[in-house]
Amino acid sequence: MSAEVFIPLEAKVAELPIGPGVYLLKDTEGRVIYVGKAKSLRPRVRSYLSDRGDERAQIRFLRGRLADVEVVVTDTEKEALILENNLIKQHQPRYNVRLRDDKTYFHLKLTTSEEFPRLLLARRPIKGKDLLFGPYPSSTAVKETIKLLQEIFPLRRCSSPVFQHRTRPCLNCQIKKCLGPCCQLISAEDYAKLVDQVAMFLKGRRTDLIDRLKQEMKKASEAMAFERAALLRDRIRAIEATLEKQRVDIPDPVDRDVFGLVREGDRVEILRLGFRYGTLLLSKGFSLTRLSLTDAEVLGSFLKQFYTPEEFVPEEVLIPFPVEDQELLAEVLSERRGKKVAVLVPERGEKRRLVELAEENARQALKSAAVRAEQAERALEELEQKLRLPKRPGWIECYDISHLMGKEAVGSLVKFVEGEPDKSGYRRFRIKGVEQSDDYRMMREVLSRRFRRALAEDQELPDLVLVDGGKGQLNVARAVLKELGIRDLPVAALPKVNLGSGPELNIKKGERVYLPGVKDPVWLLAHSAGLHLIQRIRDEAHRFAISYHRRLRGKRAVRSELENIPGIGPKKRNLLLKHLGGIEKVRQATLEELAVVPGISRQDAERIRNFFDQENSGRADPFVPETKS
Repeated sequence: MSAEVFIPLEAKVAELPIGPGVYLLKDTEGRVIYVGKAKSLRPRVRSYLSDRGDERAQIRFLRGRLADVEVVVTDTEKEALILENNLIKQHQPRYNVRLRDDKTYFHLKLTTSEEFPRLLLARRPIKGKDLLFGPYPSSTAVKETIKLLQEIFPLRRCSSPVFQHRTRPCLNCQIKKCLGPCCQLISAEDYAKLVDQVAMFLKGRRTDLIDRLKQEMKKASEAMAFERAALLRDRIRAIEATLEKQRVDIPDPVDRDVFGLVREGDRVEILRLGFRYGTLLLSKGFSLTRLSLTDAEVLGSFLKQFYTPEEFVPEEVLIPFPVEDQELLAEVLSERRGKKVAVLVPERGEKRRLVELAEENARQALKSAAVRAEQAERALEELEQKLRLPKRPGWIECYDISHLMGKEAVGSLVKFVEGEPDKSGYRRFRIKGVEQSDDYRMMREVLSRRFRRALAEDQELPDLVLVDGGKGQLNVARAVLKELGIRDLPVAALPKVNLGSGPELNIKKGERVYLPGVKDPVWLLAHSAGLHLIQRIRDEAHRFAISYHRRLRGKRAVRSELENIPGIGPKKRNLLLKHLGGIEKVRQATLEELAVVPGISRQDAERIRNFFDQENSGRADPFVPETKS
């Protein structure tokens, strides 16, 4: 077996190619500590070795830790730019700007691929025949927009399976919230006009839309179609009222992202303002800490990572100062958008004012972040002292159990880093090995699954593990860690607040925390920073667990109700729910609508309809059998 030949780093660098590519700098343990792109690999990597080379603070940091280098050669500098971004996300190097991707992109979708389109919330949408608008800052923002549009434009709301098999107008149609295309109450041509109006509204052409509607209203009035004229009048008023509420507009209706950056020491705040069709829809800040890169390096690296394949690419990107690879970035974004994208540094005029607005918002966000960071630091220092921890608990995990008499039992794991939730580390556990109501065995299963996997995958472990419960749960956690051979991992238990001496004592003394090997609990005083952080973590773990538990209970309740219908087994239940879109739709479906569901016979449909008719009339209860008098 031949031994690996050791090649000195200087000799390895001397043999690197001259062309473009990506380099990965590694420390003595082989960990990737920095990923970079170079137009010419050899001179760029050599600059990290020479004392007379680049004297930027980042280079000085890396020079003392550099032990090895790996390169990937590419054909073009553009390919290197894309590869650099992918490798940064893969390796998460310590000395790169690391933009955490929350993997949530909210868009509004107008389903123009359907004959009668509707409005939907779309997460990570796939480009196709449907029209996409966004991104929006949250799902709530999309839902509010859909609600507003449905008030103005009565598009259909039902799912495709329900729409295809409906034979009578729905409730929305009866209250004038839908035009009833399912029952041919509106022609495809007239419905298409309505869809076109929705698209104009979402594309920002609202003035043109109002002019068009006024012309249609005038024609309807001249033709003495007064009911239609009144409907158009009301639609115009609704649009005008909406425009009055959305006056954060800019003169030119374009898609534009504006970035501002401010720094205080090694803390950087980048804020993005997103204008869609000239209207400000997005404002989101990104806090980056412990950075020794220059502002231009930070912003350049941020932009490369920010525009993922899922992220919407606007026509213009405005930035406060030039960054490396600016033209190359514009070229990559243009390819992704399918049209030309400009990355600009405005020096005057309206565009410069927008950049200054983004910078002012970033400055305010940085101040708020500094206050939160100071509060978190106080809380973590207090926990380190009060809980007798070996080091400051920068990474805390908390576990909770939720069930109803042992049914639908679930566990939750929430992760907090530097006092803030890190949702990429949240986990749900559906408990499988415990049938009866036994919180201790449930906690054992959750902790065992979590830490067995951590050991198998050689994952890092948290600084502190919290379990919701008392001494029993604490002992379970200690036993699990001991069985797995995990030593020196601090554990603490948070009992339910039930002091038995009235609320006054709770307010004065705060809350108890149980520690291993300590008879009496440690008290975290009321209103202390440590107590507030502990409560926040515990409440988040409880919320996360109970939301999953309720979801499972809801699914079980749906299944349970259908299970009471004779002759309707699991396969037919799934077909009904999938085809009609939920238990309420099944309950309200007509005999004809039930009979056309694939796999459901006419006899099955009659059984289902009779079951729900009896339930509605009060003659039968799906959970309590009838008794004879």
